[in-house]
Amino acid sequence: MGKDEDAQVSGPEAAVDYRAVFASLSSPKLVLSPDLVVLDANDAFLASVRRPASAVLGRHVLEAFPARPDREEGSAAEIESLQRVARTGRLEVLGPHRYDVLEHGGDRWEERWWIVTNVPVLDSAGHVTHLVQRAEDVTDIVAVAQGPAPCPAVPVVEEVPAVVEHAMAVSSSLERFGAAFERERAAAIELQDSLLTPPPQVPGLTIGVRYRPAAREVRVGGDWYDAFRTPDGATVVVVGDVTGHDISAAAHMGQLRGTLRAVAYAQDAGPGPALDLADRTALGLHLDATGTVLVARLGEPDGTGARAVTWSSAGHPPPLLRRADGTTALLEGRTGALLGFGFGAPRPEHTTTLRPGDVLLLYTDGLVERRGVRLRESLTALAATVAQLPARGADELLDGVLSALVPHGADDDVAILAVCVQDPAGR
Repeated sequence: MGKDEDAQVSGPEAAVDYRAVFASLSSPKLVLSPDLVVLDANDAFLASVRRPASAVLGRHVLEAFPARPDREEGSAAEIESLQRVARTGRLEVLGPHRYDVLEHGGDRWEERWWIVTNVPVLDSAGHVTHLVQRAEDVTDIVAVAQGPAPCPAVPVVEEVPAVVEHAMAVSSSLERFGAAFERERAAAIELQDSLLTPPPQVPGLTIGVRYRPAAREVRVGGDWYDAFRTPDGATVVVVGDVTGHDISAAAHMGQLRGTLRAVAYAQDAGPGPALDLADRTALGLHLDATGTVLVARLGEPDGTGARAVTWSSAGHPPPLLRRADGTTALLEGRTGALLGFGFGAPRPEHTTTLRPGDVLLLYTDGLVERRGVRLRESLTALAATVAQLPARGADELLDGVLSALVPHGADDDVAILAVCVQDPAGR
């Protein structure tokens, strides 16, 4: 759900020097490319491995930190983990493992034990662009836990066993957390994928869809898109945003999406009545879900390929129309109440005409809402961005919009849908 459009940023507005922040982090951090070339290392990491930046940056990780010939299992486990993260885009935690470090400029190996967390960095298309590794040197803890008993002449610090036990418990907890996180994430993605089905193939139309999860979430949430044909030949397109960013929100999203799809199809209802009926059904079944939704219904084409489109909004941002000549306009009009509140008043409908070459764009507020920026300004920026993009198909347009507005992901989920009207010849 959206944030107050009048919210203001507190504190200084000066740009953050992220390079300086990264360099000063106290925990060792390493940035790698997907093919495992070292792109950056903060001061804590360089100090931990006792290497200068010149010996690390621009090199493959195995060149920068070569594997000890007689102990390659530790380096193999770490490389395999990084490769999996680059391939799957899933975070991994690698428990205490031995990866010895060669003295810089020397030939002596130093035994070292590490706990590492490998984190993927994704672009707006969901592709892994970088890997961030957090490395925790636990050599001292492992040495105490596995070493010989203290010399009788040396006083035994009674707290040491407790410290070691606690540290090893933390390591075990990290492994369990990582496994539990991946199980939850896999279940969430499977649930989301089962609900966000591909759009239908409709003669005279091309429909493109995209979903981008919040950058800091578990890659699942309450935003959705939908597209389907009704028995009378109309095409219905929907975007919605249910409150929340977790598996519960995804479940509520599935309930509302299914309810709206069923009533719009079975009742052959227009957008406004479909929203009203879905609202009453959800309340009657105690679904306990609230959200914003926009429904648009495109009729069959006339002899010129033009189609009437009727839409209705339950508290949702307005659709954007891009005409064949490249001009854009927000299709604004009176909106109705959000779904889930049951205020009872009929939701208003609005109608316009789509002609060959026109594109109708529906989206959720994660695409346009920004902290400290008024919603009106963000909507104007969206219209300007779409007007400047090349006149291409639905998929290319959506990729361009996402790359321009959320190149590094957003703080909120984003669902976006584009309908392109073809001419009667199908071009």
